[in-house]
Amino acid sequence: MWQDHFGMRNNNDVVHWSHNERKMWVIFLFLVTTILYAARVAMPVCASALAKEFGWNKADLGVVMGSFFWGYLTTQLLGGYIADKIGGDKLLCFSGIVWGLLTAFTPYVAHLFLSHPKHALLVLTLLRVLLGVSQGVHYPSMMSLMSHKIPKNERSLPNGIITSAANFGTVVCGGLGSFVLEAQGWQDVFYLIGGIGLIFTYLLKIFSQRPRVSERREHFPLGKKNDSSKLDSVPWKKILSKSPVWCLIFAHICANNCFYILLSWLPTYFHEKFPNEKGWFYNTVPWIMSVPASIFSGWVCDKVIHAGWSIGHARKLMQGIAMYGSACFGLLFPFCSNFYAAVLCAGMAVSVHTFHNSGVLVNAQDIAPSCAGSVFGISNTFACIPGFVGVYLTGFILHVSGSWFVVFLYMALVNVVGGFAFIIGGSGERVV
Repeated sequence: MWQDHFGMRNNNDVVHWSHNERKMWVIFLFLVTTILYAARVAMPVCASALAKEFGWNKADLGVVMGSFFWGYLTTQLLGGYIADKIGGDKLLCFSGIVWGLLTAFTPYVAHLFLSHPKHALLVLTLLRVLLGVSQGVHYPSMMSLMSHKIPKNERSLPNGIITSAANFGTVVCGGLGSFVLEAQGWQDVFYLIGGIGLIFTYLLKIFSQRPRVSERREHFPLGKKNDSSKLDSVPWKKILSKSPVWCLIFAHICANNCFYILLSWLPTYFHEKFPNEKGWFYNTVPWIMSVPASIFSGWVCDKVIHAGWSIGHARKLMQGIAMYGSACFGLLFPFCSNFYAAVLCAGMAVSVHTFHNSGVLVNAQDIAPSCAGSVFGISNTFACIPGFVGVYLTGFILHVSGSWFVVFLYMALVNVVGGFAFIIGGSGERVV
């Protein structure tokens, strides 16, 4: 009963969601991930209002916003390991409660130090670190959950739908958050997003606890003791000795470098090149375009697998489109003199990059299904590095060269190298 309560799995039992269960799980995971990303970008959306209220400069804002990744990278590996042991659904619920509460209580904590701006800066930086810590387990938990509950040749579409919530959450907070900010103030942005996050997490918890007679019967057959010993220790030495694992990690780092450059610097690029255009337009349209693109990539990937392609070739096709496509559109940016052409180019760069969601992002489930959360945790830990190193390097390039072409050339070169490494050395076969 202890093992049943904590979701410990028999490594020999593979129990997948039914078709209806899979649809419901995809919906719930999409919604929770959308709000998770909205909570993540609430601080950037409210940055100007916070700076005005507390008298912060841009350096102060940079400290607060950048501190998220210092917490985020600390729980990737631990989150994947725990999810593989007790079940990703349980860790998702626990994580959602924590980051929901942290988001909702941010205004209250900030106003405790309203008369001490530097103290408020320190406290909000700590809250952002803790938000990163709590959200760091989310993706490894989802990858672990899907690797156990969805057949390997049918994971691309669900993964594409769920991971598209990242971009959708950015749009939601950029649109709805901006409206609430102007109408009510920055405090209500955090209250609203934190409250919705807690509600969705509670609904996910209730849904995950629904009894499933067939699952329990297969997990615990009569007269057979459930053996979870194989999950007590992850074979780290074996994992880290496999070249497909390192090709996955390297490609993940390169892909994230592209994503963080687009996420962090596109607003500045448009502001400088098209100063008279509306910020809400160029800050939302590219990300809106990317949501159906992510879903489409998952659909295409599953189709080519069912058409006879190997899983490895399908993953490499998706990753190649993601990295070479976004590199090509990135190089076109500096030559777009028309605003709408530039927005379209940005939208295409972000959209083709979402093919990564059906490539490297799901590959840990292929090569290490029994410990997918742990392998994804390793990969995503390394892939967090461009969140502060790559973004800083981009700013340095701009400062030294003053050229956006050099920035996007750097992005394209990293993409080409990462895509080549995965195409040559990646795999879709189980290696762990």
